[in-house]
Amino acid sequence: MQPLLIKRGAEADIYIVEWNSKKAVSKVRSPKSYRHPDLDAAIRKYRTIHEASFMSAAKSAGVMTPFVYFVDPVKAEIIMEFIEGQNVRDALTPDICYKIGRCAALLHASNIIHGDLTTSNFVMNKRLVLLDFGLSYYSERTEDMATDIRLIKEVFTSAHIAVRKAFPCFVEGYASVVGTKKIAKTLENVRKIEQRGRYARMT
Repeated sequence: MQPLLIKRGAEADIYIVEWNSKKAVSKVRSPKSYRHPDLDAAIRKYRTIHEASFMSAAKSAGVMTPFVYFVDPVKAEIIMEFIEGQNVRDALTPDICYKIGRCAALLHASNIIHGDLTTSNFVMNKRLVLLDFGLSYYSERTEDMATDIRLIKEVFTSAHIAVRKAFPCFVEGYASVVGTKKIAKTLENVRKIEQRGRYARMT
């Protein structure tokens, strides 16, 4: 099976490939000509190992992620499980919003910040599967967790405005993991971030 390019990104390209007779996904961080070759190789190697480790950490936290078959740090490639299912971006429901909230809370309970928490990075299989940990990092700061939540809130209110109570359902799912006090504190930080954004636009 010839590799089939399905997405060309700013940082990496995504291919459908065959791995040990299985359909799989290859994520390859391509060289950047604007960087010194040695620096570029070091950055791509680090980011590849970094992402694979966060996929494993998220799984340990109770969040479904693709199984990693192989990591090649030199080629800056991750070969991972192909997830059959529908992208949540095209199939969002209040129930899925609740499940996204639980996923976010499970990550945050383990101090994992996803960094790109959008509906495009979820696939609905038998369970909800979270993709793309390229921007993930560890943090205990409530404000960093609030940044994750603010992003998904913006996605709900812009791309999914027709889904009734999308964000309240997300909040309910999040609270089911961390409790009402924790989510209240985090939502207060979300409001502060939003206020700073509004102030910046006005000045």
